[in-house]
Amino acid sequence: MYGVKARLYVLILSAAFVIILLNALYGHWAFSVVHPESIARYSVYVHLQPEWRSYPASLLFEVTNVWGNGSSTAAEYYELSAESDSHNYNQIRKIWDREFVELKHRFSDCGLNWQPILYRYALDSIQGQFDAASGAAVSDHPYAVMYQNRTLEDHGADRRSGYLQFIPACSSVQDASYQYSVRTQGAEIPLDVYFVPDAASYDMFIEDPGSPFHYPGCSARLHTSYSGSCSGISPGSGLLIWVPDELELALTKIIVNLREVPAEE
Repeated sequence: MYGVKARLYVLILSAAFVIILLNALYGHWAFSVVHPESIARYSVYVHLQPEWRSYPASLLFEVTNVWGNGSSTAAEYYELSAESDSHNYNQIRKIWDREFVELKHRFSDCGLNWQPILYRYALDSIQGQFDAASGAAVSDHPYAVMYQNRTLEDHGADRRSGYLQFIPACSSVQDASYQYSVRTQGAEIPLDVYFVPDAASYDMFIEDPGSPFHYPGCSARLHTSYSGSCSGISPGSGLLIWVPDELELALTKIIVNLREVPAEE
């Protein structure tokens, strides 16, 4: 009896070892999921310099961008692994005469298409269902989560003292439709979010934060979490996110999701 159990344990351990080895060597072929949409996932780390009231606090934008394969500019598959050429680069930038250091991952330009391996897709799907069941999200799409709308209406915001981040959308077609969502994690920080036609809207906001530089009806102010949709999107568009200069934590995380809605939905 014990001999049968021992052989069974050895068989299970051997099978697990083979699966782990195959995943390490050939995971992107053997266990990949051919997702019907293109996916880009990356992070933007921002460290505020001494001129900021929030210094030495930092921001971390975790971005998931999903768009239709039919309109994709991505022609190459990649997976994040030890062999990936996934170095980071940083630069010193300035807004409102205050400097900050911005660190970006190189896979943030919509030029490559990440596809999840099987177990990662399963875990992300479970997380999406958990968020939906707990009320934190209103959808369970694993890579385009839509959150509950939560506001901080009594906040006296000075939009000439905050930080701005532009997150590009990846569609290359005219008149696309997008779903988008943002939320803060670990802090009750109100955000403004605007779906804008191009990166030049960043400078337009600096010149006049009250100007109508965004798509009509495609914005929200003073939300700790927000989900919306926008149509008539042109290539080069994206989200412009404003964060007030009142960070209390050493690191404030902001989750950002963008998804081009297929025409059949």
